[in-house]
Amino acid sequence: MPREIVTKDGSSFWFRSYELPPLGPKDVRVKVEFASPKHGTELHLITGSVFDRKRWDPELRMFLPLPDEQERTVPAERAVGNIVVGTVTAVGSDVSRFSVGDRVFAYAPVREEHQAPEWLWYSAAGLSDVDAVCTDPAHVAFVAVRDGNVRIGDTVAVFGLGAIGLLTVQIAKAGGARMVFAVDPVSTRRAYAEAHGACLALDPSSCDAALEIKLATGKSGVDVAIETSGNARALNEAIRCVRQCGTVVHVPWGPKNAADLHLDEEFHLNRITMVGSQAVWNNPDRSHPLWNEERARQTVAELFRDGVITSEGIVTPILPFEDAPSALPELFSNPEKAIKVGVRLS
Repeated sequence: MPREIVTKDGSSFWFRSYELPPLGPKDVRVKVEFASPKHGTELHLITGSVFDRKRWDPELRMFLPLPDEQERTVPAERAVGNIVVGTVTAVGSDVSRFSVGDRVFAYAPVREEHQAPEWLWYSAAGLSDVDAVCTDPAHVAFVAVRDGNVRIGDTVAVFGLGAIGLLTVQIAKAGGARMVFAVDPVSTRRAYAEAHGACLALDPSSCDAALEIKLATGKSGVDVAIETSGNARALNEAIRCVRQCGTVVHVPWGPKNAADLHLDEEFHLNRITMVGSQAVWNNPDRSHPLWNEERARQTVAELFRDGVITSEGIVTPILPFEDAPSALPELFSNPEKAIKVGVRLS
């Protein structure tokens, strides 16, 4: 029987066997060769989120208290993973987009075989395995840059240099930003950013990064700051480093603790515009109907295919499938040891 990687709380991981259902007429079955979890989102789901404490009302689009009689969610065994890449091994009778032997990718947990309707799969033609798993962070980065309305000649700062932040640096530069500053305490991530478009990468643990950015822009500040880490201090520094009436794009879940976020300081005096950036959760693209989620996802795949952006060096480390359960706890708890984890199945 095929296996998948599961966990309850992110402190330990193990294999679980499963069975695939009979092949349906619209189903595509895939042998997985490469996969990747999504560090920030995985930890958010594993360690608890607002969905565990409140209920989301889709009509009001508000979080409301849980009914008194509803018990809080108890951590249960759950699969781990974000994107899988593999080869089609079987297709249903009504499948028209894919054939046996095609390389494809999809949003799915790390497991040896997958089966899903054909509309959930994307063609991996022209993409490396690491390109394919990086299309998700690239999509988030692409939408963030567009939400910030970054235009040719603008100056940009990116806070948090995980996979999303590093791709944001590349996309902002490719989109015409004249100067891109990058901020992260991890030296390897700063080095990558400088090698891929950042004019200056700063360590916020050893300097006042916002002040350095202000001074490097003639004391004006950047036009747009994009925060990807979910850290309250980083969000506050993003606010501090933008020019008067500039824009801050907030990308991630969180911060859960906003004690370091001071909206009575630069945010108020400089009349900052803050933009929430997630063109998912049934939110339209800000340029709808010209742009939608599907067009954005297809576009980032084309950016990889055309060599405009690169995933090379972002997916690190890459673990053998057999070793992944024992290695993931340390990598999840020590993010400085990884940018985006990859899992090689074959």
